[in-house]
Amino acid sequence: MSEEQFDLLEGLAAHPSGSAEVQASDDAPAGPVRLTRIDPACNMQRFYSLELVTSLFGEHGVVRHWGRIGTAGRSRTDWYEEPGEAESAFQTLLQLKRKRGYAS
Repeated sequence: MSEEQFDLLEGLAAHPSGSAEVQASDDAPAGPVRLTRIDPACNMQRFYSLELVTSLFGEHGVVRHWGRIGTAGRSRTDWYEEPGEAESAFQTLLQLKRKRGYAS
């Protein structure tokens, strides 16, 4: 199986029909969180988004998407067995990015 086919299958598993969000607690966001960090003095224009998803196999994940505003950027999905683990990772990543200067 080629790497391109594997990436497609991983994407389909992460988003079976759009994106199914994990709704396990009141702290969980209702949808993807989109953050930006812009500093004209440094020519910095970045975006970062986080989203909780569920795979076809019942795994819970955190999808991260980042890059320079205006580009396709990069993405990464981390999978967890329990929804609480995914939510904890989501909140930790969100706090770290806000500490670095990203804002909604």
